[in-house]
Amino acid sequence: MFELISETEYRETMENTVEPQLAAIREELSMPLEDGGVLHAELYEQPTATRAVVVLHGYTESGEKFREMTWYFLQSGFNVYAIDHRGHGKSARSVEETWLTHVDHFSDYVNDLEAFMDHVVLPRTKNLPLCLYAHSMGGAVGGMTLQRHPKRFARAVLTAPMIAPSSAPFPSWMGAGIAKFMCAIGKTKEMAFIGKPFDPKNETFEASFGTSRARFDYYARKRLENAHLQNTAPTYGWVKEAVGVTKVLLDKELDRQIETPLLLCQASRDTVVCLPEQNRFVSLLPHAQLRAFDAKHEIYMSTNDVMREYVPTVIEGLCPALHKGTEFP
Repeated sequence: MFELISETEYRETMENTVEPQLAAIREELSMPLEDGGVLHAELYEQPTATRAVVVLHGYTESGEKFREMTWYFLQSGFNVYAIDHRGHGKSARSVEETWLTHVDHFSDYVNDLEAFMDHVVLPRTKNLPLCLYAHSMGGAVGGMTLQRHPKRFARAVLTAPMIAPSSAPFPSWMGAGIAKFMCAIGKTKEMAFIGKPFDPKNETFEASFGTSRARFDYYARKRLENAHLQNTAPTYGWVKEAVGVTKVLLDKELDRQIETPLLLCQASRDTVVCLPEQNRFVSLLPHAQLRAFDAKHEIYMSTNDVMREYVPTVIEGLCPALHKGTEFP
């Protein structure tokens, strides 16, 4: 049994309790990639673990943003393996600007995860059921990984997954067309027209995708102090690749082969990804359920009235037996 972190004491609890205890068991790993550079990961292992979970962050984020969720996973008996996707956090980047997010092929994210699983996670978790927790872009990476490996994970939770990115206020065909054209004329690694360089003045709670001021303020301070956390804008290449994931993720033949029981946590006020495509994805999987939350895109950055429902739902989705007896006052 454990309690959610109080929002009124959030910074104090994170700095004085959560972060020190996580740091005491954290192993930071840099795994070489075949095409150069490294993939950075945070590993949290405990001798009493009964399960393991791989954590995949979203676009412009890092594994570091999920330390509160890591804290809850550890207290629920999980070992935790959180990566920084290429172009994010402390992992390799193929553009000079630290605020710019680029990937040559979306499948590179999936290949990186596959290598991380083969060389790091699987050798360490031979006797533990292995689960997946993935947010937004990480949810797309997770979904494509489940298509490749229908039986690898015991259970999976995708939270606000990017089955289809929203291009609002522009029509999806316009955003895709512009990105493809700009890539065709050699602008692949230039900032897309929808992006802006990192500017502290733009880091406002009102423009964020969570509803907890305490959680926003805590991570915003980290972003201001650490250049590797300041991703804000996509390249035209990233946009082109992101638009292309929808066709893959909604492939009927690939989806119906996924045997992993899956829970999709949907944010009812999401403006970053498209909800109809999430509904469609769930309908195609043989063992999937959907749970909606009154939240913006980053459900895990919500106020405690939502988190009180969200966190146990995630833990139950990853291991129903672990949820029994777990209380969130």
